[in-house]
Amino acid sequence: MKVSISNTFVFAFCFVLSSVAMAADQKADDEKIQRQGDWLFTMKIMPLFKAKCLACHGEDPKGKKVKGEFDMRTLDGLLKGGESGDPAVVPGKPEKSSLIEAVTWKNEDLQMPPKENDRLSKEQINALRRWIKLGAQWPDEAKRQKLLKWAAANQKGEGVVVKTSGGQSDEWTYRRYKEEDLWAFLPLENVKPPKVANVTNPIDAFIRHGLEGAGFKPAPRADSLTLIRRATYDLTGLPPTPEEVDAYLTESIRNPHSAFANLVDRLLASKRYGERWGQHWLDVVRYADTSGYSNDWERSNAWRFRDYVIRSLNDDKPYNQFILEQIAGDELNPDNPEMLVSVGFLRMGPWEHTGMSVEKFTRQQYLDDVVNSVGQTFLSTAMRCCKCHDHKFDPIPTRDYYRMYSAFATTQAAERDVPYLDREVTDGFEADKARVQALLDYAVKDKQRVLNKQEAAARKWYAERGKKYVPLAERRKLPDDVKPPRHVGLDHVDQGTLKVREQDERIWRRRLERHRPMAQSVYSGGDLFQKSTKLRLPQWKRETSLSKQKPKSHIYSGGSVFAPAEQVTPGVLSALGVATKTSGENDSYRLPVSMSGRRLAIA
Repeated sequence: MKVSISNTFVFAFCFVLSSVAMAADQKADDEKIQRQGDWLFTMKIMPLFKAKCLACHGEDPKGKKVKGEFDMRTLDGLLKGGESGDPAVVPGKPEKSSLIEAVTWKNEDLQMPPKENDRLSKEQINALRRWIKLGAQWPDEAKRQKLLKWAAANQKGEGVVVKTSGGQSDEWTYRRYKEEDLWAFLPLENVKPPKVANVTNPIDAFIRHGLEGAGFKPAPRADSLTLIRRATYDLTGLPPTPEEVDAYLTESIRNPHSAFANLVDRLLASKRYGERWGQHWLDVVRYADTSGYSNDWERSNAWRFRDYVIRSLNDDKPYNQFILEQIAGDELNPDNPEMLVSVGFLRMGPWEHTGMSVEKFTRQQYLDDVVNSVGQTFLSTAMRCCKCHDHKFDPIPTRDYYRMYSAFATTQAAERDVPYLDREVTDGFEADKARVQALLDYAVKDKQRVLNKQEAAARKWYAERGKKYVPLAERRKLPDDVKPPRHVGLDHVDQGTLKVREQDERIWRRRLERHRPMAQSVYSGGDLFQKSTKLRLPQWKRETSLSKQKPKSHIYSGGSVFAPAEQVTPGVLSALGVATKTSGENDSYRLPVSMSGRRLAIA
């Protein structure tokens, strides 16, 4: 067959065009694969590695504590593999990648993560397989941040991006959450109760609907005797008296529809109601009459906060008012003694400062405890998770933790002089005070007896050496070679007695303060620190209204008070999306930076 030159040219030209087109198509396919791989790595694989793998295989920045010599911080580390020498990832070939073998638990000698509860889900394993199939793309940090920001702005990808004040990395700031995991951070909705036959109370409707959906039937209706016992125990913590039982049984026969309502009203009106249900609140706020830790100093006036809680429940105080008073009663109404007692909530945590304690650390411990207690008590959220790093599960960044920390940074603990209220129970105080005073007098007298014996021996020691007697208080700091032995003239019984009596004296002097009009309270006092176990209101506070020493708050790297990083101002949790009255254009969650008023604003 003859082929003309023109036909040959056309054929060659078409072949070239076809090759160029194929190359262009291949390039487009390669770019598409790379885009898909970059997206998959950014949105799923890197967050998966951080959540499940890097704690053991790369969280140490120097790589010195990497388990199994397997460093997963880089693609090179994955290609190199661990101590076995085999690559963990073979790009394009998930079936030959030992990483897939490990996460599917097919090899009993290679199961990662090793804990059953940490195993990867089917969806996560499939994402890992697809990422390797796409070539195990590993975009650099700049490209990942660009993808994250674009995805967040356009809400592209699985899950929801929550707007916050920002995490310590863009990866955290733009991470995604399942909608069902965010229910606690969403506004309340007006949900209509389900319709259930023969049920009128909306709460009962929800409960009955849930029971029926689970295939359960309600328990049989309780008889009158059971009802009065249940209600009385629940609301007062005490059993009903025989007379109360008889009266209720009689009424339930005469007026079956109103008897139980009348019973509940009577129990709610009882003072025992506040005592019983106050216990639950006091458990939540960790009420204690001592300071905890090894010394466990007595808090002789803590009972006043306890009684405040009981009164609040018996008075049916609105819950929002209850919150305001406990966090910022002294700022809400500083002239009201009850408000100075109510902030005893901020004193319920443990407290100890010894000669070996570092002041900054003790102060940090107190403020950490306050922030965490406020979170747990009023937000049902443990805040301490965010002290060292952005929260691993909830949309709460470390920045928000230290902004709440800053809101309490001017809060200083103090045992303040607060007059007794007419409603406070002080019956028997004089008799109890006399009893404590007698115990104190005995301890002091017996201590002095032993000290007199010791000082008689000390005088003799000085006389024998022709030296002038130096009183005990003055010779404590003298060198040992120029003063008598510490317990000169005392045998082991005397030494034990002296130690016990000195401790008794401290205990009974402290106990006497129970009968003084004082309260475990707080004040707004700047960046100060008190070392004493008796946290008295300082003199400057008695004379002036505010301190000039405003504290500066920082994010503490790794939670260490000795590693201050970015400076922050007082603020609220940004994930709630509730702007504050003092917020500005660039900061919707800002609180006042004044010395006083921070706690009231956050409350």
